[in-house]
Amino acid sequence: MRANLNTEKNSKKLYVTSKEIKSELWKRGELSWKLKKSQRLIEKNYQNVQGKLFVSNCSRRFGKSFWAAVKCLEVALRKPKSKIKFASAFSTEVEEIIIPAFKFLLEDCPTELEPQWLTSKKKYIFKNESEIQVIGLDRNPNGPRGQFCDLFIFEEAGFISRLDYLYSSVVVPMFKGRKDAKAIMISTPPTSPVHPFRDFCEKAKKENAFSQFTIFDDPEATSEEIEIYKNECLSISDWKREYLVEFTIDANRAIIPEYEKCYEGVLDKDEFYEYYPGVLGMDLGVRDKTVCLYSYYDFNNATLCVLDETVMFGKDLTTDKLAQEIKEKEKRIFPDKKVLRYSDNNNPLLLQDLSSNYRLPFSPTTKSSIESMVNKVRIWMKDGRIRISKNCKELIGCLENGIWRENRKEFDRSKVFGHFDALAALIYLVRNVNESHNPIPKLHKISHNTHWIEPDYEKTQTHKALKSIFKRR
Repeated sequence: MRANLNTEKNSKKLYVTSKEIKSELWKRGELSWKLKKSQRLIEKNYQNVQGKLFVSNCSRRFGKSFWAAVKCLEVALRKPKSKIKFASAFSTEVEEIIIPAFKFLLEDCPTELEPQWLTSKKKYIFKNESEIQVIGLDRNPNGPRGQFCDLFIFEEAGFISRLDYLYSSVVVPMFKGRKDAKAIMISTPPTSPVHPFRDFCEKAKKENAFSQFTIFDDPEATSEEIEIYKNECLSISDWKREYLVEFTIDANRAIIPEYEKCYEGVLDKDEFYEYYPGVLGMDLGVRDKTVCLYSYYDFNNATLCVLDETVMFGKDLTTDKLAQEIKEKEKRIFPDKKVLRYSDNNNPLLLQDLSSNYRLPFSPTTKSSIESMVNKVRIWMKDGRIRISKNCKELIGCLENGIWRENRKEFDRSKVFGHFDALAALIYLVRNVNESHNPIPKLHKISHNTHWIEPDYEKTQTHKALKSIFKRR
């Protein structure tokens, strides 16, 4: 690399070396020349951002973390005394990806600009008093806090818990008084679509501050490589999420992976509907939601039909309000039916109040292992034995987005659907439905009008005459 420079001492053209050009670019804080083609695509979108937030939803191995590290160095060099925070969801990412990326980038940094690395504080200190702090949020959840900040990176934002809280309550307040301060969120989609990262993607789209790139957008990815990556994925959901950046649930962690849209919509009521009792299933929330499902078991078709739901939480949940809504919906949905009610036993005092004060007795459900109860629902779902009305938005949302925690011993949590409490209510319904009892009476459609045979008049008179003769004898 050579360039022509005019000096003040003479007008002769001097050729400078590649090393000298790089040194000059370092001094100016212009490091975009270090980016590969895919990373330049992200950079192009970033240059148009006017607001405080930029979001990039990228395929694996697209180079998003390296690009973010370049932006950190540029701000640190251009803006003396700046504070930059690079926060990752995982400490392992910090040790294995982020710190090595900075070390690689700084290999050709001029000595007079080279920052000092403080291992104990996970921080780079520059000669112009700028700082870059690297944070693993899983081990250091309070690391993002500080007096002010000029650039904040959310790396693997789709896997950061309380992402919305961190952005709104921790990061944005640090931007006050800092000109051109920005937050950058980079990630592949999370294991469940119900995550604040998806909301931030929608927010960034509206503000023209969003970029999205699949593996097919990578200029350096060959068709052969793409095919290899696809074949190595253990499920289609992995391929869609990790490389096509679609917000799809991880099939390996999905609670009910058998659920499909075709199970929405209840069966038509047949001639036996009048005999089916209403069945309620309720999951009581202490710090989560309380959900009650209204259903009946179609014995003729061996199908559980869920018709409606009640969802309450927070200040809206009182025993009086819960009882009132249950009574109103029972009256509307099951006006002339016997109703059976089942609930978990986490709050026996509430169940006692509903029974004694509101005449709404709920039988506490028996429980086995969570895995066995979930598996029964999965079997019924696979066999098409569960149908759900579109009125049940909470239940449908839980079925579509419900995932296990990584230990698979309990349900994960979602800001939108809580502890997937509507799914727990469905589990109690399936567990308590009496499949063996046939509620359809044996004399169904048999009556005086349909089965009475008019007797023959002459035979009847003969019978009466003979009967009177025998009596005289």
